[in-house]
Amino acid sequence: MSELYPYGLGARRYREVLQEDFARLRSMAPRALDRPVPECEGWTGADVLQHTALVYLHKVETMRRGDWPDPWPPEGLDEGAGPLGLIDEAHEQLVAELDARDPAERSRTWWPQDQSVGFWVRRMAHETSVHRRDVESAAGEGTPIAADLAVDGIDEVLMVMLAGDWNDAPVATASGAAVVVSSGGHDWEVALKPDQVEVLRAASGGAVATVSGQPSEVLLWLWGRGPRPEVSGEEAVVTELRERLGLATQ
Repeated sequence: MSELYPYGLGARRYREVLQEDFARLRSMAPRALDRPVPECEGWTGADVLQHTALVYLHKVETMRRGDWPDPWPPEGLDEGAGPLGLIDEAHEQLVAELDARDPAERSRTWWPQDQSVGFWVRRMAHETSVHRRDVESAAGEGTPIAADLAVDGIDEVLMVMLAGDWNDAPVATASGAAVVVSSGGHDWEVALKPDQVEVLRAASGGAVATVSGQPSEVLLWLWGRGPRPEVSGEEAVVTELRERLGLATQ
């Protein structure tokens, strides 16, 4: 654990769950190729595989170069192998690159507070878990994300994605109200302000609504997937949270 990642799992566990989720994704992939992904409008299972493969390869090139690859993607990168061949090659390159490096080694990332290979170990574990679920859903199945990974994933979405406020435009209609997200014995209080989103890793008692449920359920909802967890309090503020998450995670 660290100040940045109080619910962090450590590089070994991230690599373990990355492998487990990738194996499940790959086992479901042949059944999902031509099927729509219910919660990713316009995407099929093949689209999820291509997207995930390109994310993997982009991170491989970023670590190799020490900077963002440009242009990206290179012309013809996704031609010839098909989605199954592409995801296999991309995964092989990703794990080789991660395993060849110390998590503490410097790497360019898009989050200023963590410029390390460890950032990508964590991020790729979460990336794989959510897209594994997408492929499963296209195949008509679904298994939960590991609880320890999901708690850390909730923290990532709220503290890194949402509190980072990557959307450039202020949200003039923001209420300023706070929502508590509660799962796995932990609370996050999210204040929806016009110019930023502030997140605390504790409930202060001033929230007007609460979203709660099992870690996998809550994490998937934060990413716009799965049924809505249990909600209490002001529905309009929960809807506002969902909309703000859409800006942060698009």
